[in-house]
Parts: sequence; C-alpha cells; structure tokens
Amino acid sequence: QSGSASTRCRQRIFSPRAACACAGTSLRSCARRMPVAEMNPPRTLCLVLGAFLVAASVPLEEPLGEQGNECSGQDCMAQSDASAMLQTKKTQASWWQEDSEDEPSRGLGPMGAPSHLQLKEARDKADAMQDQELVEPEVLRSPVTLNLQAVKLPVPWIGGHFWTRGYGSIPGPTIRVKPGEKLRIKLVNDLGPGPGYEGCDMRNANLGFFLNPDTICALNHSNLHTHGLHVSAQGDGDNVLRHVGPGEKKWYEFQLPANHMGGTHWYHPHFHHATSGQAGGGAHGAIIVDDPKGSLPKYLEDMPEKLLFLSLVNVAKAMRLEAWSLGTLKKGDVAEQVMWRSSDYPDWKWNPVTGTMEEHGSAMSDSLGLDPHLVVNGMYKPKLTIEEGKWYRLRFVFAAIEQRVEIFADDSAYNQALCTFQLLAKDGIYLHEAPRSVGKLFLASGSRADVAVQCKCGFMRPRPCHSTLKFAAVWQPMGMAGMTPTLENTTNKLLRLETVSSGGGSVEPALETFSVRRPCYLVDLRDVKTKLSNRHKVSMPMLYPMAVKVDGVGAPWGHGVPPPLKEIPVGEVQEWHVKGIQFHPWHLHVNPYQITGIWGDSYYLPGDWHDTMLATS
Repeated sequence: QSGSASTRCRQRIFSPRAACACAGTSLRSCARRMPVAEMNPPRTLCLVLGAFLVAASVPLEEPLGEQGNECSGQDCMAQSDASAMLQTKKTQASWWQEDSEDEPSRGLGPMGAPSHLQLKEARDKADAMQDQELVEPEVLRSPVTLNLQAVKLPVPWIGGHFWTRGYGSIPGPTIRVKPGEKLRIKLVNDLGPGPGYEGCDMRNANLGFFLNPDTICALNHSNLHTHGLHVSAQGDGDNVLRHVGPGEKKWYEFQLPANHMGGTHWYHPHFHHATSGQAGGGAHGAIIVDDPKGSLPKYLEDMPEKLLFLSLVNVAKAMRLEAWSLGTLKKGDVAEQVMWRSSDYPDWKWNPVTGTMEEHGSAMSDSLGLDPHLVVNGMYKPKLTIEEGKWYRLRFVFAAIEQRVEIFADDSAYNQALCTFQLLAKDGIYLHEAPRSVGKLFLASGSRADVAVQCKCGFMRPRPCHSTLKFAAVWQPMGMAGMTPTLENTTNKLLRLETVSSGGGSVEPALETFSVRRPCYLVDLRDVKTKLSNRHKVSMPMLYPMAVKVDGVGAPWGHGVPPPLKEIPVGEVQEWHVKGIQFHPWHLHVNPYQITGIWGDSYYLPGDWHDTMLATS
C-alpha cells in the first residue's frame, strides 16, 4: 500500500513462502517485518512499480503499527517466532559460507550474503586466483558408478563456497564409450531423505511454476539421462520416467548401436519436477562416443583434444529452487541443511513487455554478488596452454538452470594472439560439410559444440601471447507478440588461451573440408518428401501456462505419466513445423532432428543436426 507512512504492505506471493515489496521502505527493512515461513495459501498480492501499485482485490486484515515498527496480537508472535527461526538458520548453516573462518565477520549482507566490503575483497582475491591451468575431469569407461550427493563448489567471486548437488565433483567424471558397446552405470542416490511428489502442490499446475512455484519438488529424488545417445528409452535404458529415491541404487544399461556416430554428449538427472535444480545445479558430466578408427581425416584423428564443460553457477536461482521445493540438501550425517532456505529474497523484476513482475537469477543479485558466473570444469577463469600454430579440438558442453550463453574471443587484449575457430560438430553430430568458420558459439542448456582452434602470436610479438574467451549469459523470458526482451546479460571472462612457442616454429596448415560417412539415422533429409500424415505442428510455450502442444493438443505435465502427445511410426520421416524456439529450447531425446528451414539465424543453419536449440534472434 502507498500513501500512508503508517501503513505497510503485507503479502503472500504465489506460494507458502512470503515475499515483500513495499512502498516507502527498503526491501530489507520490509522483509524484517514479514513472517518468513507463512504456510497459508496466497491471499494478497501487492507490487510496486515506481509510484504505482498493482494489487489484488483481497483486502489486508490490518496494517502494521506506526512506521511499521509495531505489531499486535498473533502478528507479533508469528514475526518473533519467524525471526528466531531465521537467526537459527543463519547460525547453523548457510548456502554461502566464508572460506576464511579465522577472520572476524565484517557483517553479512541480505539473507547472509556477503556485504559490499566482503564482495570487493573476495573479488580481489578471486582475480588473483584466475589463470590456473585447466584440469580436465577424470575419464572412466564402463562399468561406471555415479554417486549423487551434496557437493561443495568454490565461488571465489563471493569469497566462499556453495553447496549444491553433483556426482562427487562439478562436473562429474567424463565417460567414454565406443559404438556397439554396452555402457553400464550404477546410480547411487546419496542425497539423503527428502519429500517426493507428496510435497508438490499441483492444484494450479496449469499456471506453471512462475505462478505456482510449489510445482518444484522432490529435489532429492532422481534418475539418469544420457543426453545425445541414440539408445533405447525403455526399461533400464535412457528412461526418464524411472525413479531412484533417496538411499536407493539402480543399474542402467545403454546399448549403443554399432553405427552410432562419434561425438560429444552429456549425462544428468531427469526426474520430473527436480531436473532444473539437479542438472542445472551441478549434477552433470560429459559422455564422449569415440570415433571409429579411420572414420575421420587423419589430421582430425591426430588432433589433441580438450574438454571444456561449462557450468553456469546461478547461486540465486539454485537457492530459490531449494526454497520453493522445501528442499533438504544435506551432507552425510550433518543434521542441518547446507543450503539455507529463505523466503524474503528480493527476486522480482518488472517486465515492461508482459506488464508483469517476473523472477530471475539476478533481479537484485549484482549488488549481492550473486550474478551468474560460468566455470570451466569447475574452475574460475582458468588458463589453457596451447602451442603456437597447432590445431586443438575443444569439446564444449554447457549446462545451466535456464540461461543461454554466447562464447566469443576478446580481440582487445594486450599482446593479443591471433586465433582461428572452426566449427566441426554441434550436439555431437558432425556438420555435413566441415569445418565452418565461426566467430561466436550460441549454447542453450544442454548444447554441445566441437571447435578446432589455432592461435598465432604474430610477427615480432613476444611469447607467450594470449587470447581471452569471454561469455555473455543471456536470460530471455517469455514475451508477448513475438518479442523476446533481454532482462539479463552478464558478460565476463571465461578462459585464457595461453599461446606458447612450439619450439620448431612450424605452423600447421589450414584445415581441409571433409564429410564423414553417416549412419542411417543422420542422413540428409532435406530433399525427402514426407507423407501428409507425418507432418505436424509443434508449439513451444511462449506464455503461461507452460505447455508443449502438438497439432494444438497439449497440457502441463503434472504427476505420474501423462498420455503421449502424439504416436508416430518408427522408421518414417517426420516433418515438424516448430514455433516458439526463441522463447524455449527445442530439446529432444534419443532422436536428433535436422533443420530444413529457419529464418534470420546465423548459427543454426539449414542442414544442421541438433537435439537442443534456442534461436539466437
């Protein structure tokens, strides 16, 4: 409410947790007056944009005391109990914890986040930590055991560490497999007890999690998905409907066909309602299908390769998913939660296009030090040393809760190396004609890109020289009338390519164009005429409710297993016209798809094969 200094806004937004945005007072002071564990259903919504108030029509029961400093009756008791609970949680454990426990506290910022002074000191120390040599994850072959557990990820830009879920490390081990091989993986769920679907409130599931965040749940329940593998999705294979509960362990078997194309893929949990919190939070790793001997040009077979697994660490979003789900992230026998749940985090921002308040990862996170950062193999701004004039194959894999990233070279650095980037494959599938010169990579969560890079220092320049790869983390919410406003664009350093002298001074020649022999499931389909019965229209969600529709039919997915949107015959070519890929990734399991036509996009081109894409324009 606005207009009276003696009246303060009380509200419950969309969920059993309370949040507050008040006129005439700071958000932090307002939050201190709010119950933080209100368990009643939504009753009143009041939001402020400048001097204007958008409010629900349900009246408030009673205002708080004069200047908001007094209360009465049960309100005082509720706020007192909530305040005591909040202080207890801050004392016991926090999702953010200082690495240096010997130093006296200089005062924490909102909800236990570091203060501005701490952030400055932390970022100064983080800058001194960068440029450490890149370390690749451990490489395993079948049989493999993956332990899903609470994992501590250093976040030097905040000056501490962040607890999340992972397979022992972030990323997990790299798994290599050959075409025709059976990959066996034992998944052990060591996350500890936690509510399942009974913790979900699906009464308003058609509104999507934005309007009903209680649809996020079961964050300690899991399974395993091998994204990109052309294998069976039934039984103990790549079955995303399988359930591995807390404390359970189950074996998975993935039989790769003998003609499976070599490529870069990844694995992660895919348990419905918990996927974003687990896979986007750090539970992921790479799968590399080996190229059969003689299937590639010799220069590519002999090319040294490096895995760059890009994990977008969105601390604010991960913490919010934990709060929404009433998550119970624990480590071993530790009694208290290692990620602190809060309900008063200021996470709402006005979207002028939709005319609504929307939440996302850094509505106020820049001032809290919680803006998203991209780590490479779990490392903060590392260095990759390469020899001058030599070609290297870089395998990029990207995982995030919801954002996409653009990867590009910064040409303005001192003693700049001259680097050439050639695209070989996307989503684990070679281009029909490779390589392709590329200046920027566009990666949605789940995307992969294989790139050959060669760097030179230039005439009379000192050695070593270097090139800086940068990233832009872009968050584009659902819009209206075909518009995609960009509400978040965090640009920062990703990786330093340190180019050293090769000794002999030789420079490898430019890459020759090649085409690989393709398996039958990846042949060029652009000239194929499809039957009318195999032509379908698919629409991705552009506004709530969040529902994918095929030929106009579709509904949000609640609990259990819904009926299929469409049944299609095996072994026949399908032609799908997809709408909405500028708002929501077009993401398909087991069977990749070929683009036959697209408008106004420089990265996704006709003829390219993908299993994940999000239009760049």
